[in-house]
Amino acid sequence: MKRHTKVGLLVVASICGISLWYTFREDYGVGVKSVGWLPPEAHNITYIRNGLISLAEFDIEQEAFERWCAHRKMPLRELGGGEHQMVSRSLEVLEERGVLPTITEPNEADGDSQRRQRSLKSFGAGDLFYEERWPNNGGYGIGYDINEKRGYYSFSHH
Repeated sequence: MKRHTKVGLLVVASICGISLWYTFREDYGVGVKSVGWLPPEAHNITYIRNGLISLAEFDIEQEAFERWCAHRKMPLRELGGGEHQMVSRSLEVLEERGVLPTITEPNEADGDSQRRQRSLKSFGAGDLFYEERWPNNGGYGIGYDINEKRGYYSFSHH
Protein backbone atom coordinates (compact mmCIF):
# COMPACT_ATOMS: atom_id res chain seq x y z
CA MET A 1 0.00 0.00 0.00
CA LYS A 2 1.27 3.46 -0.83
CA ARG A 3 2.18 5.88 1.92
CA HIS A 4 -0.55 8.42 1.06
CA THR A 5 -3.18 5.66 1.11
CA LYS A 6 -2.05 4.60 4.60
CA VAL A 7 -2.16 8.20 5.81
CA GLY A 8 -5.64 8.65 4.31
CA LEU A 9 -6.93 5.50 6.00
CA LEU A 10 -5.42 6.62 9.31
CA VAL A 11 -7.15 10.01 9.03
CA VAL A 12 -10.52 8.40 8.21
CA ALA A 13 -10.15 5.89 11.07
CA SER A 14 -9.25 8.70 13.48
CA ILE A 15 -12.26 10.77 12.46
CA CYS A 16 -14.57 7.76 12.85
CA GLY A 17 -13.09 6.94 16.26
CA ILE A 18 -13.46 10.50 17.54
CA SER A 19 -17.03 10.67 16.22
CA LEU A 20 -17.98 7.42 17.96
CA TRP A 21 -16.32 8.54 21.20
CA TYR A 22 -18.21 11.86 21.11
CA THR A 23 -21.53 10.17 20.33
CA PHE A 24 -21.36 7.56 23.09
CA ARG A 25 -19.58 9.58 25.81
CA GLU A 26 -22.08 10.45 28.54
CA ASP A 27 -22.20 13.05 31.24
CA TYR A 28 -24.90 12.96 33.91
CA GLY A 29 -25.74 14.23 37.34
CA VAL A 30 -28.40 14.34 40.06
CA GLY A 31 -28.88 17.38 42.30
CA VAL A 32 -26.04 19.25 40.58
CA LYS A 33 -25.47 22.95 41.36
CA SER A 34 -24.79 24.04 37.75
CA VAL A 35 -23.77 22.90 34.27
CA GLY A 36 -22.35 25.15 31.58
CA TRP A 37 -24.99 24.47 28.92
CA LEU A 38 -27.96 25.52 31.09
CA PRO A 39 -28.87 28.93 32.52
CA PRO A 40 -26.43 30.05 35.25
CA GLU A 41 -29.43 30.56 37.58
CA ALA A 42 -30.45 26.87 37.27
CA HIS A 43 -29.76 24.68 40.32
CA ASN A 44 -30.77 21.28 41.71
CA ILE A 45 -30.16 19.92 38.22
CA THR A 46 -30.82 16.35 37.15
CA TYR A 47 -29.50 15.64 33.66
CA ILE A 48 -27.96 13.31 31.11
CA ARG A 49 -26.09 14.43 28.04
CA ASN A 50 -24.29 12.67 25.21
CA GLY A 51 -23.75 13.26 21.49
CA LEU A 52 -27.37 12.41 20.70
CA ILE A 53 -29.47 13.79 23.58
CA SER A 54 -29.46 16.40 26.31
CA LEU A 55 -32.18 16.04 28.94
CA ALA A 56 -32.38 18.17 32.08
CA GLU A 57 -34.77 19.37 34.76
CA PHE A 58 -33.90 22.01 37.32
CA ASP A 59 -35.11 24.67 39.72
CA ILE A 60 -35.10 28.21 38.32
CA GLU A 61 -37.10 31.42 38.61
CA GLN A 62 -39.49 31.97 35.73
CA GLU A 63 -38.05 35.33 34.66
CA ALA A 64 -34.48 33.98 34.49
CA PHE A 65 -35.60 30.99 32.42
CA GLU A 66 -37.63 33.14 30.04
CA ARG A 67 -34.64 35.47 29.55
CA TRP A 68 -32.31 32.54 28.82
CA CYS A 69 -34.75 31.00 26.32
CA ALA A 70 -35.34 34.35 24.58
CA HIS A 71 -31.57 34.92 24.34
CA ARG A 72 -31.25 31.52 22.62
CA LYS A 73 -34.06 32.48 20.20
CA MET A 74 -36.37 29.90 21.79
CA PRO A 75 -39.10 32.08 23.32
CA LEU A 76 -41.48 30.35 25.70
CA ARG A 77 -45.21 30.84 25.22
CA GLU A 78 -48.00 30.32 27.72
CA LEU A 79 -50.17 27.27 27.03
CA GLY A 80 -53.89 27.98 26.78
CA GLY A 81 -56.81 26.11 28.32
CA GLY A 82 -57.14 22.58 27.00
CA GLU A 83 -53.65 22.70 25.47
CA HIS A 84 -51.12 20.05 26.59
CA GLN A 85 -47.50 19.48 25.63
CA MET A 86 -44.74 17.11 26.76
CA VAL A 87 -40.96 17.11 27.13
CA SER A 88 -38.71 14.08 27.53
CA ARG A 89 -37.18 13.65 30.98
CA SER A 90 -33.88 12.15 32.14
CA LEU A 91 -35.18 10.08 35.09
CA GLU A 92 -35.95 6.85 33.26
CA VAL A 93 -32.66 6.97 31.32
CA LEU A 94 -30.72 7.54 34.57
CA GLU A 95 -32.54 4.57 36.13
CA GLU A 96 -31.54 2.39 33.16
CA ARG A 97 -27.90 3.45 33.63
CA GLY A 98 -28.04 2.62 37.35
CA VAL A 99 -27.50 6.24 38.42
CA LEU A 100 -30.92 6.43 40.10
CA PRO A 101 -32.66 3.52 41.83
CA THR A 102 -35.34 1.87 39.72
CA ILE A 103 -38.84 2.47 41.02
CA THR A 104 -41.00 -0.61 40.55
CA GLU A 105 -44.75 -0.91 40.87
CA PRO A 106 -46.31 -4.38 41.28
CA ASN A 107 -49.48 -3.31 39.46
CA GLU A 108 -48.74 -3.28 35.70
CA ALA A 109 -51.10 -0.39 34.90
CA ASP A 110 -49.67 1.75 37.72
CA GLY A 111 -46.15 0.75 36.66
CA ASP A 112 -46.80 1.92 33.09
CA SER A 113 -48.16 5.22 34.41
CA GLN A 114 -45.10 5.73 36.65
CA ARG A 115 -42.71 4.95 33.77
CA ARG A 116 -44.51 7.52 31.58
CA GLN A 117 -44.24 10.14 34.35
CA ARG A 118 -40.51 9.47 34.71
CA SER A 119 -39.88 9.59 30.95
CA LEU A 120 -42.20 12.48 29.97
CA LYS A 121 -43.11 15.74 31.69
CA SER A 122 -46.59 17.04 30.89
CA PHE A 123 -47.42 20.73 30.67
CA GLY A 124 -50.90 22.27 30.71
CA ALA A 125 -52.73 25.56 30.83
CA GLY A 126 -50.62 28.38 32.28
CA ASP A 127 -47.29 26.54 31.90
CA LEU A 128 -44.69 27.86 29.46
CA PHE A 129 -43.48 25.91 26.44
CA TYR A 130 -41.29 26.02 23.33
CA GLU A 131 -40.89 23.32 20.70
CA GLU A 132 -38.80 23.04 17.57
CA ARG A 133 -39.03 19.77 15.61
CA TRP A 134 -36.99 18.77 12.60
CA PRO A 135 -37.88 16.36 9.74
CA ASN A 136 -35.56 13.69 11.26
CA ASN A 137 -37.63 13.81 14.53
CA GLY A 138 -34.86 15.64 16.36
CA GLY A 139 -35.19 19.07 17.89
CA TYR A 140 -35.93 20.89 21.12
CA GLY A 141 -38.66 20.71 23.73
CA ILE A 142 -38.43 23.25 26.54
CA GLY A 143 -40.98 23.80 29.28
CA TYR A 144 -41.52 25.58 32.55
CA ASP A 145 -43.90 24.26 35.20
CA ILE A 146 -45.36 27.34 36.88
CA ASN A 147 -46.40 25.51 40.07
CA GLU A 148 -43.14 23.58 40.55
CA LYS A 149 -40.94 26.52 39.46
CA ARG A 150 -38.89 24.02 37.42
CA GLY A 151 -37.47 24.18 33.95
CA TYR A 152 -37.31 21.20 31.62
CA TYR A 153 -34.95 20.97 28.65
CA SER A 154 -34.89 18.29 25.97
CA PHE A 155 -32.66 18.13 22.88
CA SER A 156 -32.48 15.20 20.52
CA HIS A 157 -30.18 14.99 17.53
CA HIS A 158 -32.75 12.76 15.77
